[in-house]
Amino acid sequence: METITAQHLRNNVVTPAPDEIRITRVFDAPRELVWKAWTTPAMLLHWFGCAAFNTVQAEADVREGGQYRVVLRTPDGEDIPIYGTYTAVKPIGHLAFTHQWEKPPVPVNPAHHHTLVTVDLHEEGTRTRLEFRQTGLATVASRDSHVGGWCDSMDALVSVFKSDGPHWNSPA
Repeated sequence: METITAQHLRNNVVTPAPDEIRITRVFDAPRELVWKAWTTPAMLLHWFGCAAFNTVQAEADVREGGQYRVVLRTPDGEDIPIYGTYTAVKPIGHLAFTHQWEKPPVPVNPAHHHTLVTVDLHEEGTRTRLEFRQTGLATVASRDSHVGGWCDSMDALVSVFKSDGPHWNSPA
């Protein structure tokens, strides 16, 4: 039996299939700002990726058919790019994109393996409920590795919204 960690509980993680992750997280931020965090390279740099790596580069052409690329740097200085294509962009509530590793960050995540990520944002007063789904993961081990990375990302996103940076506090 799998042990449920505090991080999994905080992020409301479920794994309904061997190749699927679902995360539901409520952020103390307006929907427009959460959308901006997912679609603005300057903001992606501050939260996207797992806690063990630094995010050093982010590019995003946020339109259907547009490309994105985010580069994570390991503690040893190795760059690990993630890339994909936006398959659906419906501001400010729905985003879908492919997710692929240029080279594996860990052996269980194969390079160039195509998965699909969807992000749906729902207003809950002044807060936003994010429903995240990733499908098409190669193996259960790969799924579990991605769960950890996405939970780290969601936790980091909470910190972004708590920061006092002027460009984080306004939804514009």
